Amino acid sequence: MRAPSTLPSLPAQKRTDLLDALRGFALFGVVWSNYAVLSVWMFMSPDAKAALPGSFLDDPLEAFHTILIDGKFYSIFSMLFGIGFGFFLAKGNDGLWRFYRRMLILLVIGWLHLRYLWAGDILFLYSVLGMLLPLFRGLSDRALLITAAVLILSPIAIDAAVVLTNARFDPVAPLVRWLETSDAAYGNSTFDAFLALADGSWQEFSHANSRGWIFRFTNLVESNRPPKVLGLFLLGLLVSRRRIFVDVKQYASLLKRICIGGFAIGLPSSVLLWWTNSHVGYPPEPSSLLRAASYAFSVVPLAMAFASGFALLWGSGAWQQRLMVLAPMGRMALTNYLMQSIIAVALFYGIGLGWGTHVSAMAFEGIALAVFIVQVLWSRWWLSRFQYGPFEWAWRSLTYGKVMAMRKSAS
Repeated sequence: MRAPSTLPSLPAQKRTDLLDALRGFALFGVVWSNYAVLSVWMFMSPDAKAALPGSFLDDPLEAFHTILIDGKFYSIFSMLFGIGFGFFLAKGNDGLWRFYRRMLILLVIGWLHLRYLWAGDILFLYSVLGMLLPLFRGLSDRALLITAAVLILSPIAIDAAVVLTNARFDPVAPLVRWLETSDAAYGNSTFDAFLALADGSWQEFSHANSRGWIFRFTNLVESNRPPKVLGLFLLGLLVSRRRIFVDVKQYASLLKRICIGGFAIGLPSSVLLWWTNSHVGYPPEPSSLLRAASYAFSVVPLAMAFASGFALLWGSGAWQQRLMVLAPMGRMALTNYLMQSIIAVALFYGIGLGWGTHVSAMAFEGIALAVFIVQVLWSRWWLSRFQYGPFEWAWRSLTYGKVMAMRKSAS
């Protein structure tokens, strides 16, 4: 049975409160994960890290991150992106063309963020893969689920092919050579350029950004990120079709099974991933297959467990009120995501306060938590006065081809 090309529309409030709160929750994991890189800590040598105050917590925090944070929250974001596509699909052909327009605008925003602010941007990849989503709208639910599973597990097959062919099949090799050529042209490595951001001037900042996007493209392919993200988009589209977010009590039994199964599969795999991280080199080493498998069976199952557990808590009246505090931040997800980068540049780079290379894992984690709390409070204040976040307003206005009303009416 093929899926219908259009879906009945839903009341906006019903379909957004839970999703906005979940999006705000995802931003918590995103800022924690990203600040390890934005603080320049990730590029420091082990000796330099060990010399920092509080470095005795580096290893426990790294284990905590690998097991519970890394990859899980961007996966939730990816599923939410697929759900959002389902909303546009519900509007028929008009919504589809508006979706393409929205993706093109996001492509520009992502490129500017990637090229001129931070090389760790994810928006550019989201927009490119998002344009492929309409190709899957005619699949049945079963076919959609199978396709998503194949895409999410594909890194295992890709790494296996690299190992079995003795690296003759290696999709990353051309990009690695491209990055090496770039490094040779500048006379130093991209890692060194990133490390120099901590006390560099605007010239070093521009220099690192001019090379960072090449490094990012290489990293995305090396980590097999595109098929995984596309698979998560398709899971989100399936959730949108089933309307699981409209009445979570109706799906409580399913959500409990997903939550329990996700933890049962994801937690042991995450522990295995943490253990293999210190033993795995670059492919084609056979041990990389263990890492690929442990990553595939840890990240998505745990992301599903977190999201389903969040939805189950939302289904109880008391918890719903507590979790609602995250909804304003989720409604301004684009603004808050970009602001996290801007704040980090101001704090950690030489063009700002230059805290980079001076903060341990404990310090940048504390800073990330503080940024998240400030954003939760600021989002609540902002949306009490305005209908959209600043970047959401610009994105929406460009998508619909007209200037949207920004301020809330007196009534």
